[in-house]
Amino acid sequence: MFRAFRFIVDLFTQRHGVVAFAFFLLLGLLMRQAPTTVRQGVVATALGTVFYPAQLVATSLNTFRAVADENEQLKEENARLRQETYHAREGLQELARLHTLVRFDDKWDFPIVTARVVGHNPGRFLTTLVINRGTYHGVQEDMPVFSMNGLVGKITKAAMTHSRVQLLVDPNLKLSVMERRTRVVGFLESMDGHMLTAMVPTHAGIQVGDTLVTSGLGGIFPKGIPVGTVKNVRKSDLDVMRLMDVAPFQEFSILEEVFVMEKEPDWVIQELLDE
Repeated sequence: MFRAFRFIVDLFTQRHGVVAFAFFLLLGLLMRQAPTTVRQGVVATALGTVFYPAQLVATSLNTFRAVADENEQLKEENARLRQETYHAREGLQELARLHTLVRFDDKWDFPIVTARVVGHNPGRFLTTLVINRGTYHGVQEDMPVFSMNGLVGKITKAAMTHSRVQLLVDPNLKLSVMERRTRVVGFLESMDGHMLTAMVPTHAGIQVGDTLVTSGLGGIFPKGIPVGTVKNVRKSDLDVMRLMDVAPFQEFSILEEVFVMEKEPDWVIQELLDE
């Protein structure tokens, strides 16, 4: 079909007018004498030959568009599958963390509320967090907050569905601690919103690597929650006291889930604080 088209074009482009005239005259006579079905077939063939290049181009364009659309759909499907895989992986990691946290339910005599960290304070140092649990879930001010690694802080403000957590590194938080090996009691605070420092009596004999836990004094934190380890022991302004640099067990900047212990301050201590 394509060769016939080229033959006709060559007849005209090479100026063989007489041959072309004779060819079409003969073709007309034959078409007049031919049956109707033959004439229709010849006309269809001629039209097909003339329009074949245009049809070929149109078909190629449609095929190209179809391939491009299919490629775009495959890209979107690949992106969606990647996102679903990512969410599934995150869900498995979260499930593993929550499974570890749930084991604390049997360790304390107080109900536990699991919460997710949804915000940080915008300051230079990380001193507060926002969690997605509030008074509607049983969370109240001064309730202890901890993770599967150790103590995090306490609730300082509770709204209906969200609460603010004051971290151990907040300079306004003072904590009574106890060294697990010697059982000596001291207090822990942060002077700069970054490092933790504890003060204990000189005779305690605390060494680098010793573990600090909550002492249970003060009425807010129960006894025995892990706090951190001693990194360094140094002198203080008082000869009878020693200062200790403490590394907390929990890295606050990577917290995703925490536990809120539904423990209200001991009523005797709270009564004295209100006086």
